[in-house]
Amino acid sequence: MHHPPSLSAGSAESIRRLMPTPFACTLKPDGWGSVWIELAGELDLMTCPIFERVLKEAQEEADIVSVDLQELTFIDCAGLTAVVAAARRARAAQARLILVGAVGQVKRLLGLTEMPQMIEMVEFRPMTGAGQ
Repeated sequence: MHHPPSLSAGSAESIRRLMPTPFACTLKPDGWGSVWIELAGELDLMTCPIFERVLKEAQEEADIVSVDLQELTFIDCAGLTAVVAAARRARAAQARLILVGAVGQVKRLLGLTEMPQMIEMVEFRPMTGAGQ
């Protein structure tokens, strides 16, 4: 009987790292009157309607909306368009939209646009323990 080849633990981990992160968009009120949206995976034409719905809900709920981009691996023009529309809504409502922790392709693409001039963007800095 022939058995299929098996992967070593190291090979399986290497393959997992190559697979795209599934898209996730989570809305989290912080209890202080602002809302966080955590994004993961790829924000593109297919996933953008989910993000737009959550973003509109967040902006209706709070005057300060922070979008955590640390786990976002890709953004395309549909995602950029959604962010620009949200920035315009925030400005019209005298509210704040903050993009937090963009890395990799997302940071590069945002930097190539006028986003840094029109939207508040902050780098993510991990908190350190007291005395460090």
